[in-house]
Amino acid sequence: MTHQDQVTAAPRNKQKGFTLLEIVIAIAIVAMLAAFILPGLLQNKEDAKFSAALTQLQKDFPSAITRQVSRTNQCSTAVVTKSLLEARGLPSFTVWNTGWTVSNVSTNQVTINYTIDSTDQATASNLATALNQSNNVQSALATANASVTVVYRCN
Repeated sequence: MTHQDQVTAAPRNKQKGFTLLEIVIAIAIVAMLAAFILPGLLQNKEDAKFSAALTQLQKDFPSAITRQVSRTNQCSTAVVTKSLLEARGLPSFTVWNTGWTVSNVSTNQVTINYTIDSTDQATASNLATALNQSNNVQSALATANASVTVVYRCN
């Protein structure tokens, strides 16, 4: 073999691509990063939903109920319905993309059942606690971590 042949043959012996060990190490590093970062990101998302739900229940629902009742000067099942409250600007679904209902209407109260689908097991009770301290809410009660029942004054 001449010197020229040896020079030409040398590059063919070089490694192309990654070894299995290098790939395993890279995957392990990515998995560790995901394990540390992902829970924090998911919790931030739940915290944002909690804040949005609290704003809806403290401000948007009482405002829509007040505007709807002021149109007729009545607080009754015929005047305060989900569709009429949606017409006053309330969303069709909760921030968890679940349903909410008007479960009871009396002469001076409207009861809303707000369904929750949170991975944080304290969300419903934390919402009820915060809502019970609000001026716009007469009472709030958590049912497990599935829903919050909120009673608003009509006037």
